[in-house]
Amino acid sequence: MKTKLTNSIAKGHAGYGTGPGIIEHFEYECPCGKGKILEEHNFIPGFEEHVVNIHCNDCCNKYELNTDLGVRSWNLSKKDYTLG
Repeated sequence: MKTKLTNSIAKGHAGYGTGPGIIEHFEYECPCGKGKILEEHNFIPGFEEHVVNIHCNDCCNKYELNTDLGVRSWNLSKKDYTLG
């Protein structure tokens, strides 16, 4: 499952000596409504990074992020507690 996008920002960045780039931030609803899921894409030459994290203690305990198809194609799945 992927939750509803609530905010997105793209900002230019001067870079760190290897040229300018863009940083994108996407904020999604948390399944419980108390927290949020943050996705960030850093396109600064030499410092490229793409991450997504759950910022909610309740949902971190119940769900896991699947990024097998890439960070932009993440989805949440309920944790399987039957696996030891």
